[in-house]
Amino acid sequence: EHIKKNKISWREATLRMFSSKPGTYGSGVNLAIYSSAWKEEKDLSNVFIYWNGYAYGKGIYGKDLHSHFIQQLKSVEATFNKSVTDEYDLLGCCCYFSTQGGMCCAVKSVSGKEVRNYYGDTRDPSHVRITDLADEIRRVVRTKLLNPKWIEGMKRHGYKGASEISKRVGRVYGWQATTRQVDDWIFDDIAKTFVIDKEMREFFEKNNPWALEEIARRLLEAEKRNLWKAEPEILEKLKNAYLEIESWLEEKMGDVKGDFQGGSIDIFVSEDIETWNSKIKKIKENKVILEKKGKEFILKWEGE
Repeated sequence: EHIKKNKISWREATLRMFSSKPGTYGSGVNLAIYSSAWKEEKDLSNVFIYWNGYAYGKGIYGKDLHSHFIQQLKSVEATFNKSVTDEYDLLGCCCYFSTQGGMCCAVKSVSGKEVRNYYGDTRDPSHVRITDLADEIRRVVRTKLLNPKWIEGMKRHGYKGASEISKRVGRVYGWQATTRQVDDWIFDDIAKTFVIDKEMREFFEKNNPWALEEIARRLLEAEKRNLWKAEPEILEKLKNAYLEIESWLEEKMGDVKGDFQGGSIDIFVSEDIETWNSKIKKIKENKVILEKKGKEFILKWEGE
């Protein structure tokens, strides 16, 4: 109906593969989340669309078709990702929540509809399993992140192990920011296991206090953004532990001046930065017009 109504060129109408600009990598959403450069889901949606609105296909390599990308996103009803080996899971890299989660945000933003999110297990080709994304998050959290044996394995690697724990917690936060598929109990148990537990705090203090600061700060940010409804007792203990962690870092840094890792979270979105705002303005306004070119009509941004 959209194609017929707007008389889009046949070639553009057939394009279904979109990604980042040629020569670049990623979906951008992970960078926005890690830098706290967002206030609401729509901000993450704008980032995803801006980064990924380049079309690929036969004879077409990274053509700027953000307007058509938006139209295609409006028809999306479900997202899907899969694993093929135990070496990887959805907490193994920030690219997973950046891509699947970013698409979830974008679809909800441009269509106004909720999207269903699925995850596939194809490790055994004779027994392919498809599950709800929320169930897969629970499975991975139980089998690795909160698994005592996995944690002990990470502790044997000292600084690197502490860093790996912190990265995985950050990815849990990323999934919740983009999909709202993470249960409160997961954040509760992360706080109790890694921050509130005295023995674990001692491990981080000795090996990598910055990793624990990152974990605690993300938890507090999740609670502040209403991504996590923390139990009052857990939240109070988390805040007290965070004060202790900050004291470690202050002692280690001494008289260091300038920017440094700490508890202050400054949120900047596109409206706060002129060059960024000008680049993403067309996507936010979503002003698309038709232009006749020969015998065909093409979609383009208003003002171009």
